[in-house]
Amino acid sequence: MTLFTDLHLKQDILSEVYSHLELRNEPNKDFLTMSPTGALKNKIYSFTYVPDYMDTVMAHTDKQTQKRYPSVYGYAIDLKNCNEVDDYMRTHLNKRRKSIARSVRRLEQSFETSYKMYLGDMDVDQYHFLMGRLKSMITQRFKQKGHESDNLAVWDKVLSTSLGLIRAKKASLFVIYVKDEPIVISFNYNYGPVLFSYISSYDINYGKFSPGQVEIYKQLEWCLANGYNQFDMGWGGMGYKQWWSNKRYRFYHHILYPKHSLKGLFYALWKGNKSKIIAYLISKGVNTYFNELKSKLKKNHDTGNKPVDYKFEERALSSFENLEKISLNQIKPPMSKEIVNDFLFLTQEHSNDVSLYYNRTNDDYFLAGKKKAQIVLFHNSTK
Repeated sequence: MTLFTDLHLKQDILSEVYSHLELRNEPNKDFLTMSPTGALKNKIYSFTYVPDYMDTVMAHTDKQTQKRYPSVYGYAIDLKNCNEVDDYMRTHLNKRRKSIARSVRRLEQSFETSYKMYLGDMDVDQYHFLMGRLKSMITQRFKQKGHESDNLAVWDKVLSTSLGLIRAKKASLFVIYVKDEPIVISFNYNYGPVLFSYISSYDINYGKFSPGQVEIYKQLEWCLANGYNQFDMGWGGMGYKQWWSNKRYRFYHHILYPKHSLKGLFYALWKGNKSKIIAYLISKGVNTYFNELKSKLKKNHDTGNKPVDYKFEERALSSFENLEKISLNQIKPPMSKEIVNDFLFLTQEHSNDVSLYYNRTNDDYFLAGKKKAQIVLFHNSTK
């Protein structure tokens, strides 16, 4: 089992082999709520993704052997010496601080945004709606990248178990809304003072606004306002995790088996060294190389879903009276919400002030706000 994501779910299994599970800097917080079982089962236990800042205390040292094998690296943001997010950004993100602040400002400048953390009471319909949107966002984002998400392989398990954890305040959903529309969703596990971001994604139509960076910024704000001192982004060598983080730690693979068991020893050697090899290959970027290769091959073969190529051009118009006004809620190809949002980002207009017009005679689309009006020119257009 994966310890870091199953910690709240499989207490019965954990209590068979451990007496305590604690964060190293929080010795009075024991995450094992069930007492160790008296009867030890004669079997092999395997726990992947055990962070090195979590101490595990064996319950049966006289009957079991434990092997620990290094696995992948994880990335976290330690907030212990910060009162505000800007304190952290000035110290650790000096070169990127202005860019992140601009992303937050631009999003709030162009839309009616709100931020909500669901922790505790949550309506079942709202839960399924948001989780459905999160799955859809993940699917679209990875389709854009050209490869598949590992998170979807465990989606049914996450969906079936997480509402109860949210209501018990052991998990949470953080959502960024534009009006009533969720555009960023992050599913987290809550471990004492640690907020572990497990699955997150965003609506790709808002990509120009760097919604992933806005999400991290706003979750850090929430952490500082609610007594959390670490925001954990988990494993994965994505660039943003490395430059956001000020704490890199190691995950380990723990394997426990009955003392003097040759079967257990061979299993540990096989599985443990496999974890080490995979971690080494990941550290050398082999997985990134293969994902990029698969993405290129898929794009070369997938000719039917190429992104729309377009640009904006200034056009002076004395009047829009002879043009057909199109509701921004009823956009059809080749126009899209992404194109409208790109216009908002570039012109720093507010979505409430922008209108879309169509010139049926010339097959032209115009976007007009308080500050600017621009024509949308699509690829191969001669207008």
